[in-house]
Amino acid sequence: MLSHMWRRSSFLVLTFVFATGCYAQDTAPSSEPAGPPATETLQQLRTRLAPAPRQQLDDAMAAFNAGHFADALAQLKPLRERHPRDAVLAKLVSEASLNTGDTASALAILNPLVESTPNDWQAVALLARTCAESGDTACRDSEMAQMLALHHQGLIPSAMKEYPVEHIKAGANTLIILTALEPFGIYKIYDVGRVTNGDGKLFLTATIESNDPDQATFAKQYPKEAEQGVRLFSLDAYAETGLNQAGQRTQTHYTYAFFHGPPTYDAIRENFLKIANGKASPMSSRSGLIVP
Repeated sequence: MLSHMWRRSSFLVLTFVFATGCYAQDTAPSSEPAGPPATETLQQLRTRLAPAPRQQLDDAMAAFNAGHFADALAQLKPLRERHPRDAVLAKLVSEASLNTGDTASALAILNPLVESTPNDWQAVALLARTCAESGDTACRDSEMAQMLALHHQGLIPSAMKEYPVEHIKAGANTLIILTALEPFGIYKIYDVGRVTNGDGKLFLTATIESNDPDQATFAKQYPKEAEQGVRLFSLDAYAETGLNQAGQRTQTHYTYAFFHGPPTYDAIRENFLKIANGKASPMSSRSGLIVP
């Protein structure tokens, strides 16, 4: 089963560890330099703040990571009013707004930020998610394409393998869809759907895979397509099933469907939602597998 870091913590908190940059001294808005600041990390922002606003930021992040997004916004918005050109605070406010369902506020922040700094991959990723959750598929696809372009230009740190595109309610559960910047792992994972319960606990992971060993069989069955570079993709899911007698974590692996070539994001979304809502029937399953 896949092990991912995406939990309740902010996307920015989890990705700022990859970012580098410089920062300015703590000043009132009127004293800040014109134009967007150089990329900074969350820790750099915290370091340059005076004690009182630094504590305000700490309180905001504690609330954010506890899932209390409205409380986080109550702390973050005054900080951003004091530092309106700070990209870190802009992205934090936009993500917290997004997590409360306020896509309009997130768009109002992210659109000008991405327009002024199109290489800010964190802002681009957040805009892709905001567009996805607001139903703007053209914007979603454009920003996802920009993420791939930034990756190919080497502007996204190599440690960043995937990013969340959409959070979707599935009954009492939540489906988080992530897409990879390039396929990863032994099964060549392209997309991941994490299903968590109301407490934020992961209990099911769906994937779009293109396993190398499967390609030989595909080439024998569909030689013309294989010659044209078409790959076989599969829709899979993994559910943990407790410890075995040796104390090892086990899982059940389900296979739901196969695709000739990569499915579109909309097809991935539809299939992940069916699995999350229990409305899909697997073609096959294997239980008692050791979690790698």
